[in-house]
Amino acid sequence: MRLTKYEKETIILFNESEDEASIYTHNAGLKTRLARFSRKYPQLCHLKERNKHGGRIYLIDKSRLSIHLQPPYSDDRIEAVKRNLPENRSDYTDD
Repeated sequence: MRLTKYEKETIILFNESEDEASIYTHNAGLKTRLARFSRKYPQLCHLKERNKHGGRIYLIDKSRLSIHLQPPYSDDRIEAVKRNLPENRSDYTDD
């Protein structure tokens, strides 16, 4: 049985009582980052479990986990970026 993209979720369990957060994910990029972090800092993060569908559960010290909320860019910032883009994008092709 194969999981749908909808079923391939990421779940972060974090409570005030425990020192570790649990991260369950199927996201390839996040699995790579967690694996790399756990190899470099095994005292702070480790693989708890793998499942047959490719999901992973990592336990990570809560002090190492943060959620960064990125506000949208202002219209002025978007316009500034657009002004700095090259007019002729063919400079970036291999043609």
